Amino acid sequence: MPRSMRPTKPFVRLAAALALCASSAFAQELRLPKKNGSVRFMVMGDTGTASTAQFDVGKQMVAFHEKFPFEFSIMVGDNLYGGSSNPDAFRSRFEAPYAALLAAKVKFYAALGNHDNPTQTNYKDWNMQGKRFYTFRVTGGGVGVRFFALDSNYMDKQQLDWLEGELKNSKSEWKIAFFHHPLYSSGKTHGSTTDLRTRLEPLFVANDVNVVFAGHDHFYERVKPQRGIYHFVVGAGGSLRVGDIRKDTGFTEVGFDTDYSFLLAEIAGTELYFQAISRTGQTVDAGVITHQPFPEVAAPAAPLPPTPGSTPVAPAVVSPKPPAGPTPTPAATAPMPPSPSPVVPGKAGAPPVPTPQPGPTPTPKATPAPKPTSKATSTTKPKPKPTPKPTPTPTPRA
Repeated sequence: MPRSMRPTKPFVRLAAALALCASSAFAQELRLPKKNGSVRFMVMGDTGTASTAQFDVGKQMVAFHEKFPFEFSIMVGDNLYGGSSNPDAFRSRFEAPYAALLAAKVKFYAALGNHDNPTQTNYKDWNMQGKRFYTFRVTGGGVGVRFFALDSNYMDKQQLDWLEGELKNSKSEWKIAFFHHPLYSSGKTHGSTTDLRTRLEPLFVANDVNVVFAGHDHFYERVKPQRGIYHFVVGAGGSLRVGDIRKDTGFTEVGFDTDYSFLLAEIAGTELYFQAISRTGQTVDAGVITHQPFPEVAAPAAPLPPTPGSTPVAPAVVSPKPPAGPTPTPAATAPMPPSPSPVVPGKAGAPPVPTPQPGPTPTPKATPAPKPTSKATSTTKPKPKPTPKPTPTPTPRA
C-alpha cells in the first residue's frame, strides 16, 4: 500500500514510561520477547570517550547481552572522539569498553560523526570497508531488514544518488537508516538538522523508510512519528548533556537526559520491539512499532510481555551516579554543500573528502602557585650581623 494511503495514526504500543517511574525492584529487566529467528541488534551513539561512563554503559550492554544475545550493533557516529586513527585510540575508546561483546562475536557497523576521522572507515571492526556510506541486509523473523549507513557530515550528490538508487532497488520489508546528525531533535545544544532533513526526508518518504536512528545530541529521545517515519536520538553512550532536551519543540514522545543510555531492538515479522536502557540498567523507554502487514506474514506478532517482571537481568556494577566524564565541545555543523557537489582538483568527478574536524582540546590544569614561606617572628632581638658590602644595582632591561 502506498504510504500516502496508509493510516496516519502512530502504530506504537508503549510498554513503559521514563525510568524515573520504575521501582528498583524491577529496574533491571529485559522487556523484549526474543522471538524465534528474530533480528536482534543494539544502537549506540557518541561513545568514544574512554570515560568511566562509557565503561559503565559497556557493562550494562554485556549484562543485557547475556539475556538478549543481539548479533550486531549499529553506531550512529562520534565513535572515537579526538579524530584519531592510531591503534591506541581504538584500543582505549572502543576495544576496551566493548571487549566482552567483541569476544562474543558481536559485529559493529559504524556511521561517521563530526568528531570522527574519515580514515576510520578502514578500521576492520567497524565493518565499513573503507566506505563512508554503505548498506547491508539481515534476514530473520520471516522478513528482510535493509540498513543504510550514511555520512551526514557531507551529504553530496554522489551519496544522494547512491541512496536513492539503493532505496528504490531494495525489496526488504524493513528499511532502516542510521547516521549522526538527527533530522528531528529537541536538543538545546544542536537540535534538528533542517538542511539535512530537506535532502533526506523526501527520499525516505518516497521509498518507505520505516525507522531512522541518529545521535549528535547527547541524550535519548523518541520523536513523535514524522510523515510516517519513526526517529530516535541515541546519543548518550559515552557523552551526556544533562537537561538538554527542550520542552517546547513538540517532537518528544519520550526523552531521557539525566544519565547515559543505549537501545536494544528486535524485529519479528511486522513488529519492531525496542527498549532504551540507562547506564544503571533502568528501562528508559520501551514499546513496539507495528509495520503494515506483509503478504507472507499471516498474523501480527504478539504484544510485548507484561511489565514489570519480564526477564530479570543481573545488575552490572557501575558508578553510583553519572560520572563527570569529558563532554566534548560541540562542533559547529557545517552547512550542507549545494548539489551538484564540487569537484576535487586533479580528480575528475570525485567528491571532496570531508576535512577531519579536530577533537576538543582539553583545558590544561592550572598549576598552583607556590605558597610563600613566612618565618615566625621572634620576640627576642636578633644578633647584629655584619653589614654586607653594597652591590651595584643592575640596569633593568627594556
